[in-house]
Amino acid sequence: MVRRLLLLINSLEGGGAEKVFVSLAAHFARTNRWELCIATLDDVPDCHLAPPDIKRVRFDCRGSLLRSVREVGALISRWQPDVVLSFLTRANCAAVLARGRGDFRCVISERVNTTSHMGNGLRSRLQRALVRWLYPRADTVIAVSEGVGQELQRRYHVPADRITAIPNPVFVDKLQRRGQEKAGIELPPDFFVAVGRLVPNKANEVLLRAFAAHANKDRALIILGEGAERPRLEALAETLGLEGRLHMPGYIDNPQAIVARATAYVSASRSEGFPNALIEAMSLGRPVISTDCHSGPAEILAETATGRVTTAKEVSWGILTPVDDIPALTEAMDMMDMVERRDRYAVLSRDRMQSYAPPDIFKRYEGVLS
Repeated sequence: MVRRLLLLINSLEGGGAEKVFVSLAAHFARTNRWELCIATLDDVPDCHLAPPDIKRVRFDCRGSLLRSVREVGALISRWQPDVVLSFLTRANCAAVLARGRGDFRCVISERVNTTSHMGNGLRSRLQRALVRWLYPRADTVIAVSEGVGQELQRRYHVPADRITAIPNPVFVDKLQRRGQEKAGIELPPDFFVAVGRLVPNKANEVLLRAFAAHANKDRALIILGEGAERPRLEALAETLGLEGRLHMPGYIDNPQAIVARATAYVSASRSEGFPNALIEAMSLGRPVISTDCHSGPAEILAETATGRVTTAKEVSWGILTPVDDIPALTEAMDMMDMVERRDRYAVLSRDRMQSYAPPDIFKRYEGVLS
């Protein structure tokens, strides 16, 4: 018997979670085991396109949790799904709060390091309290990394037997095809690359200060992304004397074409859920440097828990540094001057991606939903 699966998310506007959500929807559609419905809470343009043959419901909740709960509850009452799979915090909370409107298995998916993502203001404290109240009431919580799952257990009281860690699938062939396309901008002959929004969590000021102290003054740094911190970062770059060496072209439609040509990929993030940009760089055969932040980089690069490094350290699949440690990040950059080390990590990066093959990841989702 074909069962009904409701796929719920805030929007398909953009981002790594939305990309994975659409890839899962496409996979479930191919299996013919489910009658599918995709519901998005906010009425905004899609950046990631779901298969056109899947039933689609688009609400206009405008970021409101109360509207989201009302609309999701009404949809569940009408459609009566057997399983609801939700992505992102608001959709997760709405799914749990709508449990009284139908008899369904409630599976929610946490895509970020919850505490770091929410911040410290009053609104954030209320959000954390809501997560602490609602998440333990889901049948299963899928965490995007072991570290995210451990945090949900420790700080939000989700029972360990309800948490399953499933990383994102990595479409290596597709990424490599995009990496072979034209870059679209003029590139320096030797450059580090970072990808991410220009926001405090990405610690771009740490990245700039570390790069300014980097021994190789002929190397450039390209940061792909946009955000409110741009003016401050540009002023800092001028103070550090990085004119001509720092390039911030903003949002690029195909960042893979630039990352694929980089000397190495560098991340200075203060927190991650599952660092998609890091994974994509490894798929493109780039050696990588990352902070040992919560949660994900240490799992990917060393298969260890977060917070174990105290200086720049070579690990199995890259180089890890402590968070907000400028000298350590500079040391890691200097370590990448050795061609033999870069070549070795380039090969290891590609090999590591076999652990994130889409068929294996999708099979793990199917096991949770069945």
